[in-house]
Amino acid sequence: MNDMIKSKFQWQTDTNRQSMDDVLVEQYKLTPLMRYILESKGYTEATQLAQVLSASKDNMHNPSLMSDMDKAVKRIHTAIQNQEKILVYGDYDADGVTSTTIMVKTLQQLGAIVGWYIPNRFTEGYGPSEPAFKNAYDEGVSLIITVDNGIQGHTEIEMVQNLGVDVIVTDHHEIGDTLPAAYAIVHPMHPDYDYPFISLCGAGVALKLAQSLLGDVPNIFWVYAMIGTIADLVSLTDENRFIVQHGLQLLNESPPVSIAAILNQAQFNDTVTEETIGFIIGPRLNAVGRLDDAALAAELLMTDDAEEALFLAEQVEHFNVERKDIVQTIVDEAMVMAEDAIQAGEHFLVLAKEDWHEGVLGIVASRIVEIFHLPTMVLNIDHEQQHAKGSSRSITQVSMFEALSSQQTLISKFGGHHMAAGLTLPIDQVSALREGLNDWMRTHIDTTALQPIQKVDVIVDVGHITVEQIQSIERLRPFGTDFKRPIIQVNGLTVLQSKGIGQQQAHLKMTFVEQNLQALFWNQGALSSELMPNQHVDVTGELQINEWNGNRTAQMVLTDMKSNERQILDYRSKNKRLPVFEDDQHVCYLIHPNQDKTSAHEYYYGENIPQQYDKCVMRDLPLTMEDIKLSCHYLNTSQVYLVFQHDRSIYFEGLPQPADFKNCYKALYQKGQTDLQKDGVALSQFINVKPMMLKFILKVFLDLGIISQKNGIIEIVHSTDKQPITSSRVYQARVQRIEVEKQLLYEEFGAIKSWIENELARNE
Repeated sequence: MNDMIKSKFQWQTDTNRQSMDDVLVEQYKLTPLMRYILESKGYTEATQLAQVLSASKDNMHNPSLMSDMDKAVKRIHTAIQNQEKILVYGDYDADGVTSTTIMVKTLQQLGAIVGWYIPNRFTEGYGPSEPAFKNAYDEGVSLIITVDNGIQGHTEIEMVQNLGVDVIVTDHHEIGDTLPAAYAIVHPMHPDYDYPFISLCGAGVALKLAQSLLGDVPNIFWVYAMIGTIADLVSLTDENRFIVQHGLQLLNESPPVSIAAILNQAQFNDTVTEETIGFIIGPRLNAVGRLDDAALAAELLMTDDAEEALFLAEQVEHFNVERKDIVQTIVDEAMVMAEDAIQAGEHFLVLAKEDWHEGVLGIVASRIVEIFHLPTMVLNIDHEQQHAKGSSRSITQVSMFEALSSQQTLISKFGGHHMAAGLTLPIDQVSALREGLNDWMRTHIDTTALQPIQKVDVIVDVGHITVEQIQSIERLRPFGTDFKRPIIQVNGLTVLQSKGIGQQQAHLKMTFVEQNLQALFWNQGALSSELMPNQHVDVTGELQINEWNGNRTAQMVLTDMKSNERQILDYRSKNKRLPVFEDDQHVCYLIHPNQDKTSAHEYYYGENIPQQYDKCVMRDLPLTMEDIKLSCHYLNTSQVYLVFQHDRSIYFEGLPQPADFKNCYKALYQKGQTDLQKDGVALSQFINVKPMMLKFILKVFLDLGIISQKNGIIEIVHSTDKQPITSSRVYQARVQRIEVEKQLLYEEFGAIKSWIENELARNE
């Protein structure tokens, strides 16, 4: 039997974790839950704990350890002294515009003659642009400083260096087999240097250069480096933790006019956390470059004028709203295409259409992966350029880089890594690429084992879930890449109640018996009809404190749920509605023997069920309890839906009394011949039974041969062969029907559930 409620993820817990010394637990005053979480993340040594729990500027590494730092600083000072024109060349995402802002403001503070340029995503693309570099040379620029790009700009850098323009590359992206011939390369992963931390973002590298040039840097630089760090999803470990912690602290104490204006447009007035950056500020800064020229976002970050900031932030907000609308439109269209592709047996989704905005296709691909958990490529068909261009996102089990490398002959250009890539190819190769990628999947990947993996930090007893314990987890912030918000697993929780909430009951709210713990499960409202009181479930999720009317209670926000208990679902009072399934090929229906079968998946009660089904709908009432018992012995299913449709109930009518039969017989005997159509009502009144009960008494008499009926005229049959009323098959059928109704319609659900579970268990 399959799990009653299947988990979306494979739950993985590190069983080889190291234990922390009790002295450290005491030193840092760690709660049991904090200790378990830190151990699960591999933080057990004093130096590691200091990074998390007492980060300071001491965690920051010396900028001069980074490649070519001293050389870059000297060249910049020389340019400033000689009044040379300097160009800061940035990038169009949030990390790029924050990097640009830090570097421009640094040079302005030093009195440099400085301009800045951010390439257009659509006309120039990512990285150094030869026309832009040539234009800078024509305008008298003698020093170009790239931020958040440049390490792959070999051709463009060589060209402009040959013209006599020096290029200082500051970047953090992967370094290829060769380095560009730049004047200096400031990069944490430079192969000839050993910088202690390789996971800075572009803004983090810019901050390092700013520190080397200025010594102490303005607070706003920490704020912008923090935004770039969170938005670019780099590792929240080592010195990035202090950058984010310090930047958030400074932002909340005195927000720059630019960030205050963005938050004002977003109608956000609470404490800013890493989640605020990730879900509010970062997406807005990214939206501009996704749809238009990212210079607007950089102008906003650079302004010190509150009025101008509000004006620019309003424009940024318009782009963000437009971005959301465009994304939703494309997602809706891509969803339909994805469903069709999956129906056709595809495991690598290649979704392509005209007029899809190229700036948001990465977001769309991520959404599709979240829903279907299959590697996904989303392409815009551009007939004018005669190419398809877009983005792809993958899953842990599939390397996007390897997959695309296997199809290089079909692709004009691509770049990326294990989880994501961008690419361009001729339109007439899209179908071949789709076929090739799916062939590659079938050959190299076990497509039956693509369930996503969820790392569980700690399995806890529900007793550890208290407001105080949850408050202690907040000491571990900020959370992000490589230091995610803890995922907690709790086993054996007992459902007290569950219901759908929100618009169209899209979300699930649950209360568990244990500690009256409440939980929310976003976008899982449909589960409310499948969960029953006293059902046991295992859950994973994040812990939160719920504040309502001054009361603070512990709450879980679930990420997954499963149960190995068989699911017995009560549909008896749902206005005779049958449950609806997207795929009913794995559903069988038990029906009354007087009903015609309309499907190969319909079976009469008591009939052999030769194949296994995931779900069984007991649609009609059975004739007898023995019939349903026999069906249970044939079933091996994880979900049973109790509907028990019937014409009308006779349970409360019961059986006629013996006196009712005697009185009816006497009346018929005395009458001689009884015209039922004329005399039926009078007869029922005379013997004091309802018409339906009279009808039943007469059926019993007919069954026993006590009366005859011809053309509606009833007469007594004189016979010496007397039989007890209870021997009638009609009478016995009513007795059985009353018993069936009693046990299946009017018994408490818990009793019915237990009875059916016991009968089903006999088959295991």
